[in-house]
Amino acid sequence: MEKAKEFILEFLAKEAECWSNLNLNDLDAFNQSVREFRSMAIEGVEKGLGISERTDFGIFTRTEKEITENPLIKPRHLYKLSAYKNKIYGDIWVAYVSIKNPIDEPNKSVFSNGFIMSEIDNEFKIIGIMGMKLNKLTMNVTGWKGNIYNPSDLDIKKLGKFVSTEHYSEPDNRDNFSLNEYLKDKIVPNP
Repeated sequence: MEKAKEFILEFLAKEAECWSNLNLNDLDAFNQSVREFRSMAIEGVEKGLGISERTDFGIFTRTEKEITENPLIKPRHLYKLSAYKNKIYGDIWVAYVSIKNPIDEPNKSVFSNGFIMSEIDNEFKIIGIMGMKLNKLTMNVTGWKGNIYNPSDLDIKKLGKFVSTEHYSEPDNRDNFSLNEYLKDKIVPNP
């Protein structure tokens, strides 16, 4: 579990570095960070990470004032890390995280994504992404949905046999979902 935690924290830091380099108008550093970030996911899934190399910043170019007023982007909060035994991928871990650049403390933010990872050729990689599933009418969170770039053999509803979870920080529950999801594997049913 410790190696998975180290990997996801490195992954989240690299994501924040990408967005910080974008805000600093540093095209070379931005593109280098993006290449490193995307290499942390398997082929295909990297397209779902929401960031890619650029030839210029275009409308994203910041003024000196904007650069000064906007500090570096902070990594997402890591709420919990769950381990599973998956029939296809073997040992997998799901990291439950907040939005990019969270403004508040962890207990004032909610879940945004779940990053699914596994060891491939002795190297940790993101193998799938889970996002919040919303009711289109009410915009209430109703569960998780898989990213369209996830491999077709990775079913987020059947991650495998639950092994364990490490809890790091409790999320807010303003979405009536995050806290329940955080606590669901903490509750042990009576035999």
